[in-house]
Amino acid sequence: MQQKHTWWTVIVPLVLIIAVTGFIINRGLAQQQQGTTQKSIHIVASLDFYGEMAQGVAGKYASVSSVIQNTKVDPHDYEPTSDVAKEYAAADIIISNGGGYDKWSSQFAQQNSGAKAITVAQLTGYKTGGNEHLWYKPSTARKVVLAVERQLIKIDPQHKRQYTTNAQRYLAKFKGLRRLERRARQQLAGKRYLATEPVYDNMLTALGAQNDAHAFAEAVDAENDPTATEIRQWQTDVQNHTVAFVINNPQNSGRLVKSAVAYARQHGVPVVNITETKPAGETYIQWQTKELRAVLKALQQ
Repeated sequence: MQQKHTWWTVIVPLVLIIAVTGFIINRGLAQQQQGTTQKSIHIVASLDFYGEMAQGVAGKYASVSSVIQNTKVDPHDYEPTSDVAKEYAAADIIISNGGGYDKWSSQFAQQNSGAKAITVAQLTGYKTGGNEHLWYKPSTARKVVLAVERQLIKIDPQHKRQYTTNAQRYLAKFKGLRRLERRARQQLAGKRYLATEPVYDNMLTALGAQNDAHAFAEAVDAENDPTATEIRQWQTDVQNHTVAFVINNPQNSGRLVKSAVAYARQHGVPVVNITETKPAGETYIQWQTKELRAVLKALQQ
């Protein structure tokens, strides 16, 4: 006997098939779209403190690689490896100091035409022959953070609100350092100092202090020996205590530098060590705060 099929015995299975098929298609499209929008953004920074700033803005939406992140490395002598070149070639955003400080980074950025290039020298108005240690300018961090925010929004406008929020949260952490800088400005105004290299000059001059050994410091920075006249002037300033302290970059351990620092210590002039690169385990703010406090402590000796 032949079974009779009512209309619902045919329609209901058909509806279920259509619904399941639609669900599978929609889910596949959603996953495909999600895979596209969540493509990882990669940022490469020549120096680790710029990388830290970038990560502060990007949060979970980008990965950040920093090339130089060791105080034992002299950035002036650094030579990038093939792995570093590959990092730059795959980067979406590249942060270079510029000003001739990290030429290799600037060159890699030029070769990757598809990446957004951020050059700190351009952000800070650097002019040829100026002091290239730009991270010691009090205004640099804010300019870098806002530049990273702009570039991330261009690449990934979907997360604009998160990038802006992250940037403001990161900058808010500088309140304590800014207060310390204001106090330091009062104490450093008119003070004279010596330096083995001009590493910290951007900070100290912004706070009103004056380097009495520009020629000595510039010679060392250029990997040349100071002249006999420059050495005698250094010794005279130390002997007469016309300077409040000496800034020493421990990453440069040349014989004449060691001798100049020892001479200062022998004559009771405080020596403050200032590194070009951020010590391991410290944030940029912690590093900057520690060094400025060390300078203020030297003033009391």
